[in-house]
Amino acid sequence: DEALDGAAKNTLLVGDALYGVPRWFAALGKRCLFGVARRHSAALVVRMQLNCSKDHNGGVLDDWEVVVGSGATVESQILRLIVWKKGGRSKLQLLTNVLDPKTLSAEEAMAVYRCRWKVERLFSDLKEVLNLNRFYAANVNAVGMQVYAAAIVHTALRVAQGRVAEAAKVAPEQI
Repeated sequence: DEALDGAAKNTLLVGDALYGVPRWFAALGKRCLFGVARRHSAALVVRMQLNCSKDHNGGVLDDWEVVVGSGATVESQILRLIVWKKGGRSKLQLLTNVLDPKTLSAEEAMAVYRCRWKVERLFSDLKEVLNLNRFYAANVNAVGMQVYAAAIVHTALRVAQGRVAEAAKVAPEQI
C-alpha cells in the first residue's frame, strides 16, 4: 500500500497475478491510480455484461464488466475482465479498473501487459547477469542511479550480443 503513495495520480500500473486481486484495485482507487493485472485465480469474479467480443491474435478477445471480490476482506468492486481465448479455452485473463474501453481498449490492455515481461526480463538480467542483487545505498536517488547505470551496461551487453550473433549467423540467445 505505501509503495503506491509515490505514484502520480492517473498513472497506469501493470502487475502480474499477485496484483490481480480486489485489495490491490481498492488501494489504487483510493489514490486515483489505475491498473492492469493478470487475474489471480483466487479473485472471485461475477460477470455482469459483455462489452464486446472480437477476433484477436488468432483467438477471441472478450471484454466484460464484472464485480470482483466477495466483500469479506475488502469491498467488492466493479472492474473490467479482459479474456483472450484460443481454441475455446481461456489463455489470459486481465483485470483493470479503467472502466471506459475508449480510454483503454482491450487490445491496449493486452499489449501493455505483454510489455511488462520485457521490464521483468530486464530486472532478471540485472540480477543474474550483472549480479545486481542488492543496492549499495538507502537513498532513493542513489538506488535510481545504480539501476540506471546497470541498465546502461545491460543495454550495451545486449547490443554487443546482437552484433556478435549477427556476425556468427546465430540467434542472440545462443550466445
